[in-house]
Amino acid sequence: MGNSEWPTPRSGEDFADAIARYRVELLAWAEVQPDGVAFREGADTRVLRWGRVLHALAAHVGEPEGVSTVVFDLVVERKDAECLVRRFDADPGEAAQGVARALVDALGRKRCSRSLLDLAAEGIASRAYSDLASLAVGSLEDLEL
Repeated sequence: MGNSEWPTPRSGEDFADAIARYRVELLAWAEVQPDGVAFREGADTRVLRWGRVLHALAAHVGEPEGVSTVVFDLVVERKDAECLVRRFDADPGEAAQGVARALVDALGRKRCSRSLLDLAAEGIASRAYSDLASLAVGSLEDLEL
């Protein structure tokens, strides 16, 4: 699954297991800043500081010729075979590439997935999925969980 291939769906059990182990919290109105990712929580603005991010991943999610987005997952907790990520997205193209470059600059190459590095350098994420369940499966594989 990579290099912009759109994987075929796996069994529902694989998806259910992956979703249970790949826990996601959404960051509303996320904006990359020098000290972390600012986001809205109710009426308040919060910041996920770079020191809390263990690893960052990026993938193109959606239909190849239809509606799609680039999803950024920031791993903030990792235990046994599961993890917690904080997620936000950006429009494909220059917007996503700008976010990817900012993440690589802030986190360093070692904490970024190959797909995120490719997006920062070339403007295209090398991981692509048709849906979020497939993304969870692929991300767990990428994190070797």
